[in-house]
Amino acid sequence: MERAIQVLLACIFTAMLGLGIVGPIMPLYAEDMGATFVQIGLLSSAFSMSRLIFSQPIGRLSDTKSKKKIIACGLAAYMVVSILYTFAWDFTSLVSMRFLHGMGSAMAMPVAMAYAAELAPKGYEGRYMGTINFATFAGMGCGPLIGGYLTDTFSLSAPFYLMGALTALSLLLTLILLPEEKRTSAARSRSRSSFRKILSNRLIRATFIYRVVGALGRGSIMGFLSLYISGSPEIGGLGQPVSVAGLILSAGMISTAVMQRPFGVLADRYSKIRLILLGGVVASAGYALLPSARTAWEVLVARLIVSAGGAMGLPALTAIAAIEGRELGVGSTMSTLQSAMSLGMIVGPLLSGVIVDLVGLRLVFYVGFLMGLLGTAVFYLLQIGIEG
Repeated sequence: MERAIQVLLACIFTAMLGLGIVGPIMPLYAEDMGATFVQIGLLSSAFSMSRLIFSQPIGRLSDTKSKKKIIACGLAAYMVVSILYTFAWDFTSLVSMRFLHGMGSAMAMPVAMAYAAELAPKGYEGRYMGTINFATFAGMGCGPLIGGYLTDTFSLSAPFYLMGALTALSLLLTLILLPEEKRTSAARSRSRSSFRKILSNRLIRATFIYRVVGALGRGSIMGFLSLYISGSPEIGGLGQPVSVAGLILSAGMISTAVMQRPFGVLADRYSKIRLILLGGVVASAGYALLPSARTAWEVLVARLIVSAGGAMGLPALTAIAAIEGRELGVGSTMSTLQSAMSLGMIVGPLLSGVIVDLVGLRLVFYVGFLMGLLGTAVFYLLQIGIEG
């Protein structure tokens, strides 16, 4: 099992590094094609819509079939779409490719987390999930820095070629080194849990709503922060080089990654619910600081506060899904959390795009602040009486 975790970490890091490389590029790539702010929001929503559609059926399938093969199929889709991005000729084709990319994401990441959750011994769920989250955020964190540099040095297409190469490496590692999960036979004997049955679990329902509402605000970070940093002053941006946007996005992700394991240990020792509540409040405070930022350094500080809040709660959230998944099916519960985030990320970028078109780029980050507080409050009300 130790070898399985090590290989899984390497695969996740490599795949997410490739995905992170295009993070600061996608909004600028779309803007270069003449896309409006609403269309840029639609670009993020198309990715999330695809994950929402495919996450649940793929998650349920992974509870009875080989997780290794499903992860490999997802990585293969990543690799193909990486190259297709460079052939996009207009915004419609770009959205279509983004949708296919989301399908690959639904096959790879939630199932990889479910694989790790099945390996976690009782009482160590937070540590295991925190470790997996570390690989995810570390890859995503290093990616924007590389992507920004490649764009400034070469072209907007260069990051997509590197993403394809890194995903191919991750696929190769998965096929050769990742063993078939040892609990597949037990999983096959377990009946599949419907989406309705999973949400009938009170704690899962609370985490689902928390993730949905929180992702509504997170859409402003994913869809518009790079544009805010590198966009022209005429549209409310700071006019910084793309490499600066990549550096700030990378710093946020890497700081989140570094904190995953420590907070995973805390989630195993103390109340998971309290960690989630505290994280929601801290992240909301970071969102509130972004609109008043006037320099790259001020944006960086606000982004790090958002990262700290997210790092507090995420290991606890995924540990809850791992624990409850022992009865409901770990692939199904992990995919439910993925669906929650996807649902929020569908509405969030579109709502943010409308707000930017109406009132300007800076004010969109207040959406993150308000949604973060709302999600935290709803989670608190739903989980009253449940021990974390």
